[in-house]
Amino acid sequence: MSLDIRVASRDDLPLLVQLYAQMDGELPLPINSAAEIWNAIAQVPNYYIYLAFQNQEPVGTFSLLYVPTMMHRGYHKFAVLDAVTVIPTVRGQGVGTQMMKAALKLSAEAGCYKVTLSSNLKRHRAHQFYQALGFEQHGWSFKCVVQPSYQINN
Repeated sequence: MSLDIRVASRDDLPLLVQLYAQMDGELPLPINSAAEIWNAIAQVPNYYIYLAFQNQEPVGTFSLLYVPTMMHRGYHKFAVLDAVTVIPTVRGQGVGTQMMKAALKLSAEAGCYKVTLSSNLKRHRAHQFYQALGFEQHGWSFKCVVQPSYQINN
């Protein structure tokens, strides 16, 4: 089994919306909302959404953002891997592995020294999958939900 992986275009929005909905069995995002988000993403340099096809059928997607950094001498960028989705009917058949290997290769070719990703604490199978591919838990991931009126309290 071999995958064809390509960068998604705006014309792929209906497909992307369906793939993302299948990730957690949620309702698809309305296409007008997806288009608004797509337009915002298109303004971010070095942000790519990829689609994976098997026998011309869509089977997954992932996103990569290449971020410049001054933190490590001799290294210029790192990649943030996000929105990794494989359709339920092909999970466990190597599609995710091929997608992840492609993401790592694309990141290396872009000059990145590492690839980072975040995974929900309750996704134990996903954690095992990432570890089997060589990812290591590194530090802690934190989040802070903010609203437009957010203020730091002293």
